[in-house]
Amino acid sequence: GYKGWRKRQAEMRAEGRHIGIGVCTCQERSVFSATEFWFRFDEPVAAPVTSAPESVTLKVDAMGAVTATLYSNASWGNSPETMVAQFVAEELGVKPEDVSVVYAGSNQGMPATGPGGSRFTIMVGGAVEGASQSIRAKAAKIAAHLLEANEDDLVWENGGFAVRGSPDQRKELAEIALAAHMFKHSLPEEIETGLEASHVQDHPYTTMPNPERTNLGVFYPFVGHASHVVVVEVDPETGRVEFLDYAAVHDCGTVVNPRSVGGQVIGGTVQGLGSTLYEEFLYDEDGVLRTPSFAEYLIPSALDSPTLRVGHNETPSPYTPYGIKGGGEAGRMMAPSAICAAIDDALGIRIRRLPATPERIVEMVDEANG
Repeated sequence: GYKGWRKRQAEMRAEGRHIGIGVCTCQERSVFSATEFWFRFDEPVAAPVTSAPESVTLKVDAMGAVTATLYSNASWGNSPETMVAQFVAEELGVKPEDVSVVYAGSNQGMPATGPGGSRFTIMVGGAVEGASQSIRAKAAKIAAHLLEANEDDLVWENGGFAVRGSPDQRKELAEIALAAHMFKHSLPEEIETGLEASHVQDHPYTTMPNPERTNLGVFYPFVGHASHVVVVEVDPETGRVEFLDYAAVHDCGTVVNPRSVGGQVIGGTVQGLGSTLYEEFLYDEDGVLRTPSFAEYLIPSALDSPTLRVGHNETPSPYTPYGIKGGGEAGRMMAPSAICAAIDDALGIRIRRLPATPERIVEMVDEANG
């Protein structure tokens, strides 16, 4: 823990070693509203768009298998297929592995914005929730007919409808779907063939700017939180930075998939590590790029990356589906400040330029020593 490292730091410094501890905390805004982009222009935009929706179509086939169609085709490593399969499984009581996730082609579609701004999991989760409610509403009418029961007496549980107080009187979703697809004329006249629904999820909570643009309105309302603590040892003669420990704790609301969000935290942190210690565009006096390939432009490899200890503190949002908050960006935002603070603490300097290459660290140490 932190207190333990402070004690070890004092002991290691007594041995002449340069140990530093850096701490950084931040708030991570998520789920932008389209009005954010109004303020990138000095004058009001000609078409002040206010929508940034996400859509999904769910179809339950005659055998009870579910297909989810997405309308945003970009994936930035946020595991949309995994998230959607989990949401559908939660809503319809099926197994995630029985959910197929496909993407609509460019010749058809529904309103969709795509990933970015730590928004996609929240928005597509709301779309799945809405479509699932429509699926269950139609399924309830079919189940009521099959069970010869009043719809108000049915209870949805474990992927099917049962008569309240009589759990043995039950129809599974697959049975209901078979009836919907294959036995139209055995059902009430108003029930159409098939079991399919689409839903457009609009922003869960936003407000409009005022005409004078002195009030920006609410356009990034859901805030995650994070804290990174990093321990480094720095060689003042060579500028080499060695990671001794790295802990990252994030609060992105309800965690849908710990492995996926953990991967985002780790990947983002390594990106931040690259910005802090390695990555730089260099030009010669004629303006020619000196780092045109990865042979010259350095990025961190797995061997350069610390072993991260990742933790999650779940504080659900009261405004979003399932209480999810964004978690896609805090890793890369936190790492530069935390690492620089650790180097500063180790050497008694103040890093003001990135990347903090070994050469620059040695120069700063020499300047500090006069």
